[in-house]
Amino acid sequence: MIRLTKFSLVFLLFLAGNVYAQDELLTIQQAVEQAISNNAGLNQMRARLVQKENEWRINTGVSAPEISYFKEGISDDPTAPFAEKRVAITQEVDFPLTSVYRVKALKQEVEAQQNVIVAKEKEISSQVKSKYIEVVYALYLQRSRENQLKLAQDLYNAVYTKFETGLGNGIDLANAEIQLDEARNDLDQSEWILHQARYGLFNVIGLPVEEQKYSIQFADTLYATDIDISQIQALAVQEEQPAYRASMNLLNASDYFLKEAKSNILPDVRFSLYKQDYGTGYDFNGFEVGLSIPIWYPFDQKGKIQMATARKEELLWNQKEIRLNMKKEIEYAWHNYSVSRSIVNRYHDSMQERSSKLQSMSLRAYQLGEIDLLELLNAQQIYLKSEQRYLTALRDYYMQLAALEQYLNQELIY
Repeated sequence: MIRLTKFSLVFLLFLAGNVYAQDELLTIQQAVEQAISNNAGLNQMRARLVQKENEWRINTGVSAPEISYFKEGISDDPTAPFAEKRVAITQEVDFPLTSVYRVKALKQEVEAQQNVIVAKEKEISSQVKSKYIEVVYALYLQRSRENQLKLAQDLYNAVYTKFETGLGNGIDLANAEIQLDEARNDLDQSEWILHQARYGLFNVIGLPVEEQKYSIQFADTLYATDIDISQIQALAVQEEQPAYRASMNLLNASDYFLKEAKSNILPDVRFSLYKQDYGTGYDFNGFEVGLSIPIWYPFDQKGKIQMATARKEELLWNQKEIRLNMKKEIEYAWHNYSVSRSIVNRYHDSMQERSSKLQSMSLRAYQLGEIDLLELLNAQQIYLKSEQRYLTALRDYYMQLAALEQYLNQELIY
């Protein structure tokens, strides 16, 4: 009896001989690594992270100092050509509290971008594994269709033998010929499904065109750890998800930006230092301090405050949307995983042996004249249908594990 507990459930694939070299083998882990390295969207996010990490440098609220030269009271009198000369350096800064809030907000945005990247990497890993599973499914489907063709050929041979001996009729023979042609059609279609799955995987990996070769071989075994996890446990990790943490970071950043907007009513500071010359040399010093007065509050500061408040409200709704979508995706993956797991277990426990036995017994009974062609066809359809259902369930089982990987800090397929 085969169970799925701590198992290495395998897609026993048909690979046309071991004619390809090992260096052409593309494992599921290699596919994930290449995708994470080559994904254009992910690399753009990494570039944006570098930008965000350095954004605080241009938002400290400290402008470039200004150096000025001043000369006053210029005259033609050679004994007193000027009244005053002055060399000054002027610095303007935002109110310190404003700069502190702004920098803190930018640091939260950096953390948000880091979490977005982690979430994207998990999403890409899940997508790649799903595409790889599609390839494995297509290979196994091709093997199943070859078995279907073999059964159709055996059926045709049995009907033809009875027809030749005068025990059969032309209708049964025509039916068997149609079944044989349909099996050939299904086998041809499985080849197209395989090519579609292969190039879907190559595309999501970002594999260069010149490297997309027919000689690439795929692992003939996928291992999965069967997880005995409750629905509540799966949903309990929502707050730990990178996408949710990113939304929390952005919400914290919006708080700081709102505080920054409110602190804009506080005055910016401008100060200057002078070296002064009244005709005897730069023997005197001076300074000047200025404060900005927010007299245009209804147009400037108030607008910034309202924009920051609206931005915070937008992020609150976005966070709720993230929670709802996450719950939906986890629920869907969990229930589909549970159903697929039950189907696969049931097939291993009883259906596989029974349907195979039914098919072989029916063919023998037909050859002996104990049943007619309709009963034999029905037995073969039961056998093929149960095998196809098993393949579909096995594919869904693995794909839901891949989906659950996004939400669990555990690798389920390797």
